[in-house]
Amino acid sequence: MAIRTKIAAAMAVLLIIAVAVIGFVTVRTVSNHLTRQVDESLHEFIQQGLRSAPSGNPAEQLGYSEFALMFFDESGAVVSAQQAGYYKDPYALPDLDSPPETNEYFTVESTDGTVAYRAVAIAVTGQVGDRTGDFTMVVATSMNEVEATGSTLTRTVLITGFVVAALGILAAWIITRRGLRVVDHMVADAETVASGRLDHRITAADPRTEMGRLSLALNRMVSRLTDAIAQRDRQHERLRQFVADAGHELRTPLTAIGGYVQLYQNGAAAEGEKLDRAMDRIGSENARLAKLVDDLMVLSRLDEEVGGDRELVELAQLAQDAVDDAEVADPTHPVGLTAAAPVTVVANEGQLRQVLVNLLTNARVHTPVGTAIDVSVATDDGWAVLRVADRGPGIPAEHRRKVFDRFYRADPSRSRATGGSGLGLSIVSSIVASHDGRIDLDSEEGRGTAVEVRLPIARLE
Repeated sequence: MAIRTKIAAAMAVLLIIAVAVIGFVTVRTVSNHLTRQVDESLHEFIQQGLRSAPSGNPAEQLGYSEFALMFFDESGAVVSAQQAGYYKDPYALPDLDSPPETNEYFTVESTDGTVAYRAVAIAVTGQVGDRTGDFTMVVATSMNEVEATGSTLTRTVLITGFVVAALGILAAWIITRRGLRVVDHMVADAETVASGRLDHRITAADPRTEMGRLSLALNRMVSRLTDAIAQRDRQHERLRQFVADAGHELRTPLTAIGGYVQLYQNGAAAEGEKLDRAMDRIGSENARLAKLVDDLMVLSRLDEEVGGDRELVELAQLAQDAVDDAEVADPTHPVGLTAAAPVTVVANEGQLRQVLVNLLTNARVHTPVGTAIDVSVATDDGWAVLRVADRGPGIPAEHRRKVFDRFYRADPSRSRATGGSGLGLSIVSSIVASHDGRIDLDSEEGRGTAVEVRLPIARLE
């Protein structure tokens, strides 16, 4: 059942109950009021001096008598009676077989059931007919007008209540339909979003209303879902690309190793210089494969946010060690260090060493022999700044934004002569990010490349 139908039905039930209660109370109140007026007329009739047996019948003189009288003797027998109504067509007497309790008002039917009487009994002393003594006199008057008024009022209340209830139900349906129109729009918008149009939004309502606040909340939810789906798609795309690149990188050394093994198995590599050269190539490709697997494991641990043990690391001393190692590994690239003062950070020492090694290796590989490399350690507004700059050919503009992507190399041929697996700078970026730092690249063709790593300085107290 639709919500508007439920609301309209609930309002209809409430209206019907309200009209029924109001009608019942109204009819009962009016009936009781008219009954009290009849009781007052009986009381006035008695107070006018009729505490003794009356003489004569008013209907003979006036043609109509409002009150019926019945007299009971001490034995309970009716000794005299006077009918109410018209003289020539009087009402039947009240249906009383014995004298009732005195001074109590009550309602009684006539003997033929055509008239309802309101009556009261009083004790009188006097002469009734040819008898003298104590009697119980019952004074009764017709309730026909009261019942007629009650019936008319009941019909009026029923008709009016039916009309009011019908109009109320109609008004409730119209108001509910108009009030919930915004809900229909929201449902249509939600169905549009559910169909795949994630750029669609819920029609905004008045933010001061409940529907307005709901529309705003739904729009925020859709925006977050859209962002989550987009992020998931990007992650899936990165994973797909990662798997493809990893497969490409792993296939090359594995193919080389397999080729030399097959060459040996076919007897083409006999003992001697040819076999030694084949074994050297197998060892070289195996080392390349092991290095690639190690790099992938490092990236995997960083993706799982396993940063290792953190300790206080003196960045200037770490840079000095890396510079010394680089000069020994490749004397053809002079490396200089500028560190004015010690700079301490909280980090994993092994990972920071790998950052320096990867940056220096990347600078040596991508610059001609004899190109100078400058390393500096400084501070800047709460940051420890590590900068590795070379004076090589620089990076073309179309490649600068992608150098930190995994397996990315500027050389589309993916030749080993122009670099390794393409994971070095990606590892650097992941390590820096795991240490709540940031990395910036500044390069210009013909003037060199500089990579700047910023890490939070340790707060020593």
